Amino acid sequence: MSEDDTPVREYTRPPMLRGVDPQRMNWLWQLILQATDLKPEEVLAALNATGVGATDKRLASWAVGDRDESYFPLSIAELERNLRAVVAVKQKRAEAAEDNPAP
Repeated sequence: MSEDDTPVREYTRPPMLRGVDPQRMNWLWQLILQATDLKPEEVLAALNATGVGATDKRLASWAVGDRDESYFPLSIAELERNLRAVVAVKQKRAEAAEDNPAP
């Protein structure tokens, strides 16, 4: 779609399809992982790099269903922290690449 094209219809806010519990954001976390090229291993490394002692077991607990015994609810605050940690690590890498350009 170019800048001159107008949308077929005006944007409207989609209806809420589920109740949202800010203490149970595992489903949103899974959508983020599915929609991006972000891998759980990268999230783990980013969390550990920012001083958060995350483990493989903890990350895996966000990916299983809520009836699984290893399920652990991910809060919206944790989800934000995870994403901010990934952004911080990517930003540091970009800055390092600018400071040390490849020959």
